[in-house]
Amino acid sequence: MQRHTLACRYGIFFGGVVLSALGIALITKAGLGTSAISSLAYVMTFVVPGVSLGTFTLLVNLAALGAQILLLRREFRPIQFLQLPATVIFSAGIDLWTYLMRDWTVGAYPMGWIPLLAGCVILGLGVALEVLGDVLYLPCEGVVKAISYKSHAEFGTIKTLFDLSMVLSAIVVSVLCLGHISGLREGTIVAAATVGGISRFFREKLGSLLDRTTEETDPSEVSVQS
Repeated sequence: MQRHTLACRYGIFFGGVVLSALGIALITKAGLGTSAISSLAYVMTFVVPGVSLGTFTLLVNLAALGAQILLLRREFRPIQFLQLPATVIFSAGIDLWTYLMRDWTVGAYPMGWIPLLAGCVILGLGVALEVLGDVLYLPCEGVVKAISYKSHAEFGTIKTLFDLSMVLSAIVVSVLCLGHISGLREGTIVAAATVGGISRFFREKLGSLLDRTTEETDPSEVSVQS
């Protein structure tokens, strides 16, 4: 693969990471819950006040990266350590976007649906770009890929189960530490139900454009399976 093509794909991937961070910040700002993948990290901000969502997102993703290494062992490719800077950018991006929106007041309950739905669209676009870049995964998606590979199960099925496990973990931690459920509301359900479909829509619309501007990437060069 030519260098400019590889650089383009990494640019697309990291652009998706930044947009995904913005999407999560918007969904959280709505005050109606957060995305499934961020649910455990978000609940931890209630358990340990003063520690940011980005910080806990980083810790969750580092744990996911460690799980990948344990699952894949010698099959874990060194190139996938680039998930580390991607995770730092993602986590810092969440905190940066949150900080930039600090003075924005959502207002009455109906107004909260505006940032929630906008965040779902932006998160879906970000995830689509990460997939279309076809060079890396963020660690939580990477561990899903590793489990799928090792279990010979379909990626989408494992992804759904993984997201569900994150929400259930968040509920358990919230109840055990706080005595009630915090940070998980109707927005979490909406995000879980819509982001996947939005991402699929953008992948279909943008995929042909990407194919025209870059060369085809050999999946064996970037897959955690190789």
